[in-house]
Amino acid sequence: MSGRIEELELLLLAWEDGTLDDDGLERLRGILRTDEAARSHFLQMQMLTAALRLEGDAGLALPDVETLGVDAAPPPRKAPPSRDRARRAYRLAAIVAGLLVCLLTGRLAWLELTHEPAASLTLTRRAVGQPTEEPTSLGIALVTQLVDVDWGDGQDAVEVGDALSPGRFAIRSGFAQIEFFCGATVILEGPAEIDLESAMQATVRNGRLRAHVPPAARGFALNVGDMKVVDLGTEFGLSVSPEGADVQVFDGEVEVQNRTDERRRVTAGRGLVRKPGGEIEETAATADEFVDFADLEARAQNQQDSRYARWKTWSESIRSDPRLIACYMFDEPDSRRRVLESSLLPTNPELDGAIVGARRVPGRWDHKGALEFKRPGDQVRVQIPGEYGSLTFACWARIDSLDRWYNSLFLTDGYEQGEPHWQILDSGKIHFSIRAHERKTKEAPHRVIQSPSFWKPALSGRWIHLATVFDIETGRVSHYLNGRVLNRQTIPKTLLPEQTRIGAAAIGNWSMPTKPDAPFAIRNLNGRIDELLLFSAALGDDEIRDIYENGKP
Repeated sequence: MSGRIEELELLLLAWEDGTLDDDGLERLRGILRTDEAARSHFLQMQMLTAALRLEGDAGLALPDVETLGVDAAPPPRKAPPSRDRARRAYRLAAIVAGLLVCLLTGRLAWLELTHEPAASLTLTRRAVGQPTEEPTSLGIALVTQLVDVDWGDGQDAVEVGDALSPGRFAIRSGFAQIEFFCGATVILEGPAEIDLESAMQATVRNGRLRAHVPPAARGFALNVGDMKVVDLGTEFGLSVSPEGADVQVFDGEVEVQNRTDERRRVTAGRGLVRKPGGEIEETAATADEFVDFADLEARAQNQQDSRYARWKTWSESIRSDPRLIACYMFDEPDSRRRVLESSLLPTNPELDGAIVGARRVPGRWDHKGALEFKRPGDQVRVQIPGEYGSLTFACWARIDSLDRWYNSLFLTDGYEQGEPHWQILDSGKIHFSIRAHERKTKEAPHRVIQSPSFWKPALSGRWIHLATVFDIETGRVSHYLNGRVLNRQTIPKTLLPEQTRIGAAAIGNWSMPTKPDAPFAIRNLNGRIDELLLFSAALGDDEIRDIYENGKP
């Protein structure tokens, strides 16, 4: 590979990563203007990117790009193809068409690179990466409240906001509120075990629950052995144990069906008890035996208050950790000052951040503050002096959507040697990089370390804990979500800086134009942050888990 082509690839990598400065951009334009081989190589790279993307989307093994002559005539048709062959032919035609589109896209990208300012680059990259299928979900219900829950054997822990698919759901103790997609709401009291079957039906194996079924969800049914409780627009309780099943109606009415298709109506204030032998007797309803929605809400609030108090105690101790070089707790919900105070102990006003655009809003708890980043200019400007070695980033964030290519968490302004960038890609991957070499050298600037995609629609609007650890001694980078390791990768020694530094930086954005009226990349986070910690050390797994456990709402 020629030196010119090798340099081109390094410049294109920096362009793709958004780290190409003005000098690099001019150098890239100059190569493409003056070198025919470089232009050809650039277009081939665009075509190959599209081919790999289309191959993955279609699930096909694509032939070498060189063998796909876009002007070649298709082979003669000898016989009517089977349906599967027709599908494969259609997909291959789509791939070839995609390559043609990419060829045009690459041509346009080259024209923009060689004639237009840096802002115009935003027109070209997305064409290759657009999703080809609409996201789907198998969920039939949502978890909307969890209070003092201890999970049953074989039951994976879930979080508030998670969608539940058909299958077993069990808790050993505590309370879980489940809202079915039909509109019915159930409070499950542990120990309890149910089988979720559809948005309109579940089977109760054991335990106690209270159900509220509005008119829109009329017909919602719960099965108990060979008995079915069909709601007719009501609020009722159901208790299932080895001693039998107890149905109590608090409002409206239900219909109880058995295996002989015998049907009984049970109205408000009444109940039915079915004994193990199948005998049924009528009883009076005892609503106090079932937790109602007001009581569950009060229990949930007590749980939130307890967790907030635990976090306050923990935060007082962590603020004096000697490894902390920056600490922002955002704990000023009512302040009108456009300053984000440093939370380090002892206090250091020089580390205070300047709030630009971002709005003060509630954080993980009602008593706690946060900042909301929505508009392109929203950010917090900070200045963190000094030189360090290993680094650990940790923050609590509520992401509303990932609608930028890069969604910033913490970015240094200029991305000079030893400076880190920490952000989230629109694909849902945590993205970490640190510049290894000065800009004047022709060496690769960095090795980007990305996590697997953690993002799913159910996380939108929920508080999550993100962390990344960079160990400068080993080159290992570890990404975390909610206290658990997502992945680890190692940066080669040739791409490790001798020291790290921060300097001028932004929380929640990267938008500091270097020239008057210069365009800037739109990388602001769409969401909220209410805690950010930066350590000059590589924290261990247990320490990351401890930060999460002491801070989870």
